[in-house]
Amino acid sequence: MDENLSKWLNGEITDDELIERIGREEALKYIQIVGEVDQWVPDHSQHLFNPKEITSKPKAKVRSMRPWFSYAAAAVLLLSIISYFWVIMSDNMISYSSQVGEVRAIELPDGSMVTLAPNSEISWDEEEWSNVVAMKEKRLKSGSARRKLKLRGKALFDVEKGAPFSVESSTGTVKVLGTIFEVDDFEEGMNVICYEGKVEAKPKRKSKSVVIARGEGYLYFKGNWEGKVRVRGNAPEWLQNQTKFENAPLAQVIKSLEKLYGIRIEKGKANTSRRFTGTIPNDNLDVALKIVFSPFKIEYSREGKKVILTASN
Repeated sequence: MDENLSKWLNGEITDDELIERIGREEALKYIQIVGEVDQWVPDHSQHLFNPKEITSKPKAKVRSMRPWFSYAAAAVLLLSIISYFWVIMSDNMISYSSQVGEVRAIELPDGSMVTLAPNSEISWDEEEWSNVVAMKEKRLKSGSARRKLKLRGKALFDVEKGAPFSVESSTGTVKVLGTIFEVDDFEEGMNVICYEGKVEAKPKRKSKSVVIARGEGYLYFKGNWEGKVRVRGNAPEWLQNQTKFENAPLAQVIKSLEKLYGIRIEKGKANTSRRFTGTIPNDNLDVALKIVFSPFKIEYSREGKKVILTASN
């Protein structure tokens, strides 16, 4: 806490002296807060605390004397408010998300592009990225700048050359220096496809990393990297309102369905340990469910936003 505020709360300096030391506008804000405490009456109703409701009220009259218990109560309240604002101001995370059925393009501060698949989210630390921008504009010579992103869901990345670039998901981290690649993070693993350049993908668990070159894809599933897959084209199909899978675990396909359509799929006793190859639409749930589950003779029923799978006959 500021030394002047501490002395004022302890009665060592007067209101007028506080105004002289930290400025009238700032001092009156704290004087009013303490004035509110003097008149405080316990309220047992449930409500949300909003600091603006205090600071936006008319200024209280300046007083130079108050009982010791008011100082104590004011100190507790003031510390709580200062701590509240400190937490809010220290949160420098910037985040963007896409809604169900929405594909959203986002330009990063360095000019790189991220395209979010439906129901996905990307975030980064604004302060960290300010160093990246400063380096790009040649206002900062330090080579310590890092471009770090956090991903929930699936996204395509088109990265400008520059400082080291990494994408962290719940499963692992993908590092790159100027390339185009896709990361699909789901509960039991992640799928990484590189369309240009090279990337290095490393799971959080104790497992070796893999280097993925242009036209290659690797699936990390249940603690292991599977064999390399050749990928055709220079962009994922979900940019064209459809999603393609090749030998994909049903767990990955089910998670994609949930994110695409904003539904919850209950697996029940259905055998979901098998693999699926095919293309599903991103805008027709009934067709997508039939394409995925009919080949495995898995029956299902719909209850609003919930799909229940049952074992095949």
